[in-house]
Amino acid sequence: MKNLKNKKTLVIAGLAVAILGIAGTIAYNQDSMHFNNAFTLGEDKAEYVETFESPDNWTPCDVTPKSVIATNKGTGNRYVRVKFDYYWRKANSTIPESDHITSDLDNTWKDEDDNTESYATVILDDTGDWEKDGEWYYYKKAIAENESTTSPIKSVNFNCEANTVADIVYSDDGLTATSVPSEYASAKFHVYVTIQMSKDNWR
Repeated sequence: MKNLKNKKTLVIAGLAVAILGIAGTIAYNQDSMHFNNAFTLGEDKAEYVETFESPDNWTPCDVTPKSVIATNKGTGNRYVRVKFDYYWRKANSTIPESDHITSDLDNTWKDEDDNTESYATVILDDTGDWEKDGEWYYYKKAIAENESTTSPIKSVNFNCEANTVADIVYSDDGLTATSVPSEYASAKFHVYVTIQMSKDNWR
């Protein structure tokens, strides 16, 4: 019985040695290698060119040319979208210049036939290259490196029917008259352009 116990002990010990030997062999044959894969980002550059000369004495019937063009100066195709915000500011406006939405004055009025007229209108360039979706105008195709969009805008027009002249107020006896300046006197109409370029199509 004692010998059998010793044999079992030897067998177990031998098995342990064999396992340790295998483990040692695996550890000895392990190897490792490192690969340094560098990914260089493409250049994301854009150029925006606006053609516009701000008039000093804007009057009804004036047509002021304006254009804005985007050029892809990076690598890979890019998509472009643009939106316009309009607002009027009085000469003595207290609205912060950083606010590009709030107006001091209305841009519309009702004529004698109850039709809505606009003082100033942004005229789009009908090239067929842009499509309106919500508040944005989207360039219909991606532009490749060094390619440019057409301009979505052509001009800003002042309505010929807009009444911005001073009002004449007569006294009750009709002997005197007082000129009351229009609230649009020396006011400014702003067109705030936001243009964006992205490698991803927003639509």
